[in-house]
Amino acid sequence: MTPGARLAAAAEILDDIFARRSAADRTIANWGRSHRFAGAKDRAAIAARVYTVLRRRNECAHAASGETPRALVLGSMKVEGLDADEIDALCTDGQHAIGALTTAERRDLDGTKPPATESWIRLNYPEWLHEELLAAFGGGLEREIEALNGRAPLDLRVNTLKADREAVLRELTEAGLTPERLARVSAGLRLPAASAANVTRLAAYKQGRVEVQDEGSQLAVLLAGARPMQTVIDLAAGGGGKSLALAAAMENRGRILACDVEPLRLRQMEPRIARAGAKIVEIVGDPYGGAIAAVKNPDLVFIDAPCSGTGTWRRNPEAKWTLDESRLANYRAAQARLLDRAVELAGAATRIVYAVCSVLPSECAGQIESFCRGHPAWTIKPASEIWRSVAAHTPPAGVDQFANLTPARAGTDGFFVAVLDRRAS
Repeated sequence: MTPGARLAAAAEILDDIFARRSAADRTIANWGRSHRFAGAKDRAAIAARVYTVLRRRNECAHAASGETPRALVLGSMKVEGLDADEIDALCTDGQHAIGALTTAERRDLDGTKPPATESWIRLNYPEWLHEELLAAFGGGLEREIEALNGRAPLDLRVNTLKADREAVLRELTEAGLTPERLARVSAGLRLPAASAANVTRLAAYKQGRVEVQDEGSQLAVLLAGARPMQTVIDLAAGGGGKSLALAAAMENRGRILACDVEPLRLRQMEPRIARAGAKIVEIVGDPYGGAIAAVKNPDLVFIDAPCSGTGTWRRNPEAKWTLDESRLANYRAAQARLLDRAVELAGAATRIVYAVCSVLPSECAGQIESFCRGHPAWTIKPASEIWRSVAAHTPPAGVDQFANLTPARAGTDGFFVAVLDRRAS
């Protein structure tokens, strides 16, 4: 493919992502499968262009004075330092190129436009989220958003039901990767972002010795404090990553009941459960159904609630632009319903753990504060207190009453964890 055709393909993919609100990685992969003529270098260049736009959309839109996929692709070249003549040459390179610049486009890209001063343009986040992000980060807004806009490393969790960390460390090193130990989780390893494409091809992954799981997610399971022989309800199990980590923490002894409102997601868990050898995980079904209500006095109800995904912007930059106010309101309503359901299922000694991969106060502390007002029998167990009982080192910044992890503070995805116990009578 010529450079111009690659630009046209990037615009086509961006149009699909925005129209369908679809995941960038899946959309790029689907495009590649339906365009077999595109070679590996073509696909890599197209993906790089798409991710440049997704990470720097507001800068691109400002540079090109437009928000269409074509304008964003043109703007992405401007923010990379090309001038209008260089951009036009690429746009007209080949029969299937994106096409020559119009007079208006050339005027916008000629380099005379003053730089943007608004923080949401410079830092590339949705303007409508400005007040909530400012409430989350205050004077640290720029530092935190820059970290969320960076590239994430690839974190792994060693499945201790099948292997220990040192053995897997050697195995990955022998495969030509460069893993390092995560100090805060005993089963954690970290690889550079560039290693991501290789891991799922390895025997260690295919045979269930490692799972891909961000350190923040692993820390959420650590703070849950699940122990062998307990009964745990994973109330919004999704893809099953937390259920598998809980099974390892429980040494495959006890019972984990995985629920989700989407049956397809639960079915997709089945091969992961088998690969991990997590024999105590049972797929139950609807968290609001009668089957889970029959479980009496669980030790733990774990809620990995659906959320905005603002904490995963490093990995999923499209999530910034596919979220809107209506969707966020729906997430908050679903979170509140799950917390209420957890109370319905709880026994006298049940602990509730609420976790979201979000940095928005309305999904994090605000959601828990609202819960406590509506459920005065429940109280917050300080995350810092739990941390000191389960970890041998000082908690990172952001772990106090709640665990409020961010890439800038903790080197993890943005992740919020609250632990709730019944008040002593």
